[in-house]
Amino acid sequence: MFNKFLAWYELLKLGNIKKVKVQNAKFFRGNIIKVVKREGWFEFLDEPHSAEELAEYCGYTDIKFLQEILDIMAADGTLRKTEGNKYQTARPIDESWVLPEIFTEAWTDIWQSYANKLPERLRGSYVKFTGGFNVFNWDDVLALKAYETTRRAAFAFSGAWNKPGKFLDVGCGNGWGTSAIWSYYYKRKHIRENSPLEIHGIDIDENLLNIAQEEFPRMVARHLDLSENQAREIIAKYSQFIPQYQHGSATEIPFPDETFDYVYASHVLHWTDAKTALHEMIRVTKLGGIIFGPQVSLPFLNPYVTIHVKIVSNAGVFHKDKIKEWALECGVRKVEIATPIVIYKIIK
Repeated sequence: MFNKFLAWYELLKLGNIKKVKVQNAKFFRGNIIKVVKREGWFEFLDEPHSAEELAEYCGYTDIKFLQEILDIMAADGTLRKTEGNKYQTARPIDESWVLPEIFTEAWTDIWQSYANKLPERLRGSYVKFTGGFNVFNWDDVLALKAYETTRRAAFAFSGAWNKPGKFLDVGCGNGWGTSAIWSYYYKRKHIRENSPLEIHGIDIDENLLNIAQEEFPRMVARHLDLSENQAREIIAKYSQFIPQYQHGSATEIPFPDETFDYVYASHVLHWTDAKTALHEMIRVTKLGGIIFGPQVSLPFLNPYVTIHVKIVSNAGVFHKDKIKEWALECGVRKVEIATPIVIYKIIK
């Protein structure tokens, strides 16, 4: 119970969670409304039409995904569902759009880029995660306050920063989060002679891994509020603890069974086959070890976010209860979940 309180304490540093949720909802909905308006949906649906008729009009091939989007728009009153499973525009259309206070320019650009790919996705062309976008946008995005806050909440809930061990960061990206984790252990004096700490990071994007390796001293300097030279001196003194990065997928983690004391993933599962990835994370964790992290999930997420996510190949949003269901399938000892923005802890 106390660790749940600690998770909440960290999460509240984001500010008013309800306000964040409302702003996010308007942002993601507004993105989709702009795109479908440009595609001519609202004019076409001034007369009732089925998903199949809209698909034929626009040249779409993924009827199932189109139906899902139409149902989301009908649920919030943008469209009306009529007889014969048809849809009609409900005018006037609310075209409001809000930029959430916690978003950076890079974060905004990436999500809008995904939304703009919706027509291609409906015509059968998926986007690869980070593919086609500026990797330095991801460099900025992963430094967002939201990521730092939910990461600290996950560490507070799991207690992982109190006892060092062999640690895996799944989907480490550009290494910003991994360097933050290194800094947590350094501040708690766990980076020292004879410490069992060993940090590994895997990601599918070689460009991001290159950034992680090359920019580690600069990132540590920012986390510890030091000059880059000071950070390099500390890193050189404890060079055996520098994170080890390698190419790897969450669904095929390149390590043997029961390798790690801690396996961590920050908002990764919805970008991949979540069930397979969680099973893999459990597989490489030692008996008694901890699998944990923050993971945005339903019902907290606005349905328009799910549309953005599904632009990406193999991605998909899931209900938070699935984390417990999938983990128990592997025979774990315990699964705990805290806060609406899901922070999970699994003990193997």
